[in-house]
Amino acid sequence: MRKKRSLLAVLLIVASVFCGCGDGTVPETAGGQNDAPMQETGGASGTEEHSENEEKTPYVQPEMKGEITISCLHAEEFLNTAAEQFMRLYPGVKVTINDYKESSGEGMVEDYRTYLNTKIMTGKAEDILFTSFLPITKYSEMGVFEDLSGYIQKTPEINDENYFMNILQAAKEDSGEIYIIPYMARFDTLEFSAELLSEHGSTENDMQNIHFGTAMELAKQLVDETAKNNAFLIPMNEVSYAHYLIKDSIGQFIDGDTQKVNLDTPEYIALLESVKALSENGYFESGIDFYNMEYYFAAECDYDVQAAYYSMDTKNGANYCMPLTDAEGRTLVKSNPCVAINSASANKDLAWEFIRYLLSDEVQTLPSIYGPTVSRKGLEAVAERYYAFYEDGNGGAGLGSEAEYKAILESWIEQINDCDTLDGAIMDLVDEENSKYFSGQQTAEDTARRLQRQLEQYFNE
Repeated sequence: MRKKRSLLAVLLIVASVFCGCGDGTVPETAGGQNDAPMQETGGASGTEEHSENEEKTPYVQPEMKGEITISCLHAEEFLNTAAEQFMRLYPGVKVTINDYKESSGEGMVEDYRTYLNTKIMTGKAEDILFTSFLPITKYSEMGVFEDLSGYIQKTPEINDENYFMNILQAAKEDSGEIYIIPYMARFDTLEFSAELLSEHGSTENDMQNIHFGTAMELAKQLVDETAKNNAFLIPMNEVSYAHYLIKDSIGQFIDGDTQKVNLDTPEYIALLESVKALSENGYFESGIDFYNMEYYFAAECDYDVQAAYYSMDTKNGANYCMPLTDAEGRTLVKSNPCVAINSASANKDLAWEFIRYLLSDEVQTLPSIYGPTVSRKGLEAVAERYYAFYEDGNGGAGLGSEAEYKAILESWIEQINDCDTLDGAIMDLVDEENSKYFSGQQTAEDTARRLQRQLEQYFNE
């Protein structure tokens, strides 16, 4: 058996709890726009259905003069490039990117949240907010984010021909509002070992759209059925595995909409104990020499662009690879690569013009875009770039054609039907307390009680 290819580990965001926000009100700045001019009238969300004969208000570009400011934790290369190009295109506009430089290290994320929250509460926050590491649900409920549904509707080039509209509207509220827009379509995938599956007899139809919990039941069967040494469940530790199981059935334990917490329950305690039992029985890797020994994982979570390439290796790689689905049947796009407009901004229309530019093919085809795009032409560029990268890294292995690679990515993107907007601080708390259980510092019962209390407090802040 060949040595296993290098894994790109699934990163868990390690961040602290977002601080309380007083009474939850957001002050309005002097001269700030209360309603975007491009919003539909006669409805709160601007997402009412129109008949084919109803004339839509045409898009009118605002005067391209003034300054727009952007807040982000880290200014990525594509953003800096987009800002420079935008200012060359519109010399009357100044774009200022305020990436966080006040602190660094372990507490940087919490410090940034506190810093930005203070600016929001004093009416000094930037016009555009990149949502990575932000408490999206809290900000939406506080009224921090502007509803962008009207802008999306009236921007002429935003349509199915040019964009994956399921991605642009993935975070759409039940009432129609859209507060955040992805500029990339990032998502986790799940794949099974082709070699272990070949001995199991499952077919592709048995595995499409199965969620993480069900997939892990199959993965455990694959480990139990093989006579091979060094066969393991999935390259995760107990905390990471529990994290995915909880996110898989998040509605059973945490309801962000109603702010109800159900963690101090026999079901949650049983989940923790089941993960610990798997660990004690050797289902998780321990002491693997990744470079000098053969090993087998029954399943893996992987990055979208990488998984699409290796899914074409049906002989030695990963069979039946698919986007990760949860127990409710949702295929979620990540909320980290998303952008929002500050509802207190005095420059909402100009801010939208910059977001519109971020979504344009000029930006979506930049080499510094490091994952699947929301633009269809952008995806063509991404597929060409990553296919060449992986082909070169594998010595021209020829696992499949570039067209096949692009088709896989496109089919996965089209399956996405929701956005993961659960506040990162919630799962940070969960992971922190669970780690204490798995390290023997507290019982499963104590962990459940502590999490119940802490998350109830979080929702009541």
